[in-house]
Amino acid sequence: MKEGGGRSRAESRDDTGERSRPDHPSAVALAVAGSAAVATAFGMARYGYGLLLPDIQDDLVLTPTMLGAIGTLAYAAYVVTTTLVGRCVVRVGQRATVVVGGLLAVVGTIIIAMAHDPVVLAIGVGTAGASAGLVQPPFADAVDRLPATIRARTLATISCGTGWGVAVAAPIAIAAGDEWRGAYLGFAACALASTLFAVYVLGPGRTVQPSAQGGPPRRRPAPRPGHGVTPMLVGALLVGLGSAPFWTFAVDTVRDAGLDQTAGRVLLGVTGVASVLAMGTADVIRRLGAARTFVLCALLEAVAIATVGLAPSRVGVVLIAAAAFGAAYSMLVNVSVLWGTRLYPDQPSVGSARAVGAQAAGLLCGPVIGGLVADLIGLTATLLGGAVVVVMAAFFAPRGDVIQNAAR
Repeated sequence: MKEGGGRSRAESRDDTGERSRPDHPSAVALAVAGSAAVATAFGMARYGYGLLLPDIQDDLVLTPTMLGAIGTLAYAAYVVTTTLVGRCVVRVGQRATVVVGGLLAVVGTIIIAMAHDPVVLAIGVGTAGASAGLVQPPFADAVDRLPATIRARTLATISCGTGWGVAVAAPIAIAAGDEWRGAYLGFAACALASTLFAVYVLGPGRTVQPSAQGGPPRRRPAPRPGHGVTPMLVGALLVGLGSAPFWTFAVDTVRDAGLDQTAGRVLLGVTGVASVLAMGTADVIRRLGAARTFVLCALLEAVAIATVGLAPSRVGVVLIAAAAFGAAYSMLVNVSVLWGTRLYPDQPSVGSARAVGAQAAGLLCGPVIGGLVADLIGLTATLLGGAVVVVMAAFFAPRGDVIQNAAR
């Protein structure tokens, strides 16, 4: 049977005029499902710990050393799962990998809500942190089957899910107050809903690799010279290392300057909302180029981190800096993810995982190094040091395009 225009029911065209693949989810469906999964795994299951940390500390009577060790465990679990996600996608597929990651977020947040001692809390935080490493990279393979002209934009939108998650989690944390267990149960419900939606979108038969569809694999040009793996990994590592002082110490810095606990949570909420602006990363890259985009965002983020360190008592200035940090940081992550998928065209999930894994390694080491610096010379110096490290990342900007087959 043919419908109007002579096209079969299994075929359609998107707004770019390119033919979509049969039985494959649309760009909109993938963007919504991917953003929701990333929002709950990153913005809630992983970053919820930082948002609710003061109330958890008061309730469970935890020492700063315990809090730091538990937070480090979340990052360590995330690094481990990012190293395994490529193999998981190959063995069990994109859908199953995302489901496992989503269920880890659900289980982890429930364990945290039930925790009455540091050991159980650590188990929950580690489980929730592990979820983040599994939910994002598989969508890179699913997005890879979309028309080239919308592929990068869809992937950037999914990566910005963290911002949506933090933007939703911050008001929940403020409303919950000292009832942090209820907030975590809310996070668990959101994680379950996003996982079920991902199951629907990445349905059976929709996530088979192109090479397994009965025909030859889709051919794409190999990366051009200058797209080395090492610069991408070093740049992502430095972004994570330099950004860690903001994520770890920005709230403490503004509190020490006289602002209250709610102001700290608002700061993180503004950061999350602003990071959503990075959905336009692909369009900015097409206009400015990948290298210029990376360098400008690194400089903007460095200025934002330094501003929080130098003017922590000025609420308006701090919130503007938080917004600049959120947008610039997320755009840097998006450039790295797009770069990674360009480096590994046969399995984009591997490239995405390596990019976010390198960044996660920096976020893992950053708090430890930053804590030592803070003990020696203070939080302001720690933030300024983070700003310098982010500037160093600009020297490892990509030298060519990072968007695959994207017509300019």
